[in-house]
Amino acid sequence: MATTTAERLTQETMDYHALNAMLNLYDSAGRIQFDKDRQAVDAFMATHVRPNSVTFSSQQQRLNWLVNEGYYDENVLNRYSRDFVITLFAHAHASGFRFQTFLGAWKFYTSYTLKTFDGKRYLEDFADRVTMVALTLAQGDETLATQLTDEMLSGRFQPATPTFLNCGKQQRGELVSCFCCVLKTIWSRLAGR
Repeated sequence: MATTTAERLTQETMDYHALNAMLNLYDSAGRIQFDKDRQAVDAFMATHVRPNSVTFSSQQQRLNWLVNEGYYDENVLNRYSRDFVITLFAHAHASGFRFQTFLGAWKFYTSYTLKTFDGKRYLEDFADRVTMVALTLAQGDETLATQLTDEMLSGRFQPATPTFLNCGKQQRGELVSCFCCVLKTIWSRLAGR
């Protein structure tokens, strides 16, 4: 009868769910297997994300298609020269960003990335999403767009969910979370009543 071990499982299959689950198993020395989480990221990207991503021959073709098909807001892109936009996307991709955890990669691709309208294919990676957020928030300021891109890619700045999710999209929700405040209640609390 065969015995299932962590070593055997990773050699026979590269299932990202199984690799991620191994994070809960200690190795022979009693340590948490953090390397399994990194392997889960690699397996997720290789077996799920890349095969389900729409590819384009160039960034220019990609942007044209996304605007023409109603995915990206052309007004955001038109605040900049097309050369700058292409350069900023290239800059973001050259950063070498890599998800550090499986949960981070999984959450991004299930909740934040731009997908086809049927929800089956990915139209962005993390660098693309970051670039569109930066272009939206900078409102035409090239220096600020570059700085925002760098800050998000480094992990020093992460916009709130509605901002990160919706920036740059033609069909989107609001860019900020909404809070409904009743002034009478607030003033009563401030006055100690």
